[in-house]
Amino acid sequence: MIEEAQEEIILSTFDFNADHGGKDILAALQNAADRGVSVRVIVDGISGFLDLRGNPWFQAAASHKNIEIRIYNPVNLLMPWNIQARLHDKYLIIDRDMYLLGGRNTTNLFLGDYSSSKNIDRELFIYEIQDDPDSSLYQLLDYFEQVWQLEESKDYICSNLTDKVNDCILELEKQYDKLTEQYPEMLEEWDWESLTMETNKVSLLSNPVQAENKEPWMWYSLHQMMQEGSEVTIYTPYIICGLEMYDDLSSLTQKGIPVEIITNDVASGANPWGCTDYLNQKENVWETGVKVYEFMGAHSCHTKAVLIDDRMSIIGSYNLDMRSTYQDTELMLAVDSPELNALIRKEAERDKTYSKVMENGSYSYGENYEPKF
Repeated sequence: MIEEAQEEIILSTFDFNADHGGKDILAALQNAADRGVSVRVIVDGISGFLDLRGNPWFQAAASHKNIEIRIYNPVNLLMPWNIQARLHDKYLIIDRDMYLLGGRNTTNLFLGDYSSSKNIDRELFIYEIQDDPDSSLYQLLDYFEQVWQLEESKDYICSNLTDKVNDCILELEKQYDKLTEQYPEMLEEWDWESLTMETNKVSLLSNPVQAENKEPWMWYSLHQMMQEGSEVTIYTPYIICGLEMYDDLSSLTQKGIPVEIITNDVASGANPWGCTDYLNQKENVWETGVKVYEFMGAHSCHTKAVLIDDRMSIIGSYNLDMRSTYQDTELMLAVDSPELNALIRKEAERDKTYSKVMENGSYSYGENYEPKF
């Protein structure tokens, strides 16, 4: 996608590391900028503080005349009450043609075969065949501009073009050459339309963008849509609900809408803080009437999705937790497509075989479930 850009690249990410995967992305972005493509990158303030601050690899990118980097809500230790508001959006936009949106961060853990530890994740690739100002692509572009222009989004600049920074620029050029040798298909022209499926409609759902406690727009939207369905399946890496969320889940099951949740088994999750809360809250979750499948696959599942009946698939960055509900920026794509829905439902049925589920007071185990200790 980056290779095909001719005018503009926009990248938004919660976490951006200068590890192997992150450097590969930086190398591709730098090469695009060398071709004259305008590159804008926005990163969350926690990653800005931990990963970008003073890092020569990101300083190298910021030194390029065609690359702009901003940090959303940078960490200010003198104002700790602002730290909780985070940019959790993950997407890549290429020109006015295509974009990728989902739950994947820009680190080794999320970008393929860089390490033995991996996350199973999901994005949606959207390819626009006509220039429609009402399309989800333009909805996302408008959303990005709102975030980019916020007072809370601060410029990240190269303060000093040191020898180390210059060395990183040269190393990124070499890294790009290695990438083209390793992945020659990235230089080929892809038939994007043939790789996609037609949809009835794609719409963008979001939380408010300001760096403050938020009205739970995303949860309101998801709950409203789930109420219109006859069956619901939710993918979430972990479950951390507030009272309002418990009440809303209960209201669905009390209406006779069966709700299934596929989440990580506590021993499988890559985020121990998020996953272990389930040990304390699982009985509260079960009391809502939802059926929870505790997934134990080869790798932790980072997918965030909601399937409603056999047409609607909602995929993006939203976790079923209070941070995603009340504090973070979040994006989900609501896609009306029986073909996409069937594809994900097939994978959900497979994942259930790697899960345990509480039924009638005791656990039952899928045929492929193997406990970890």
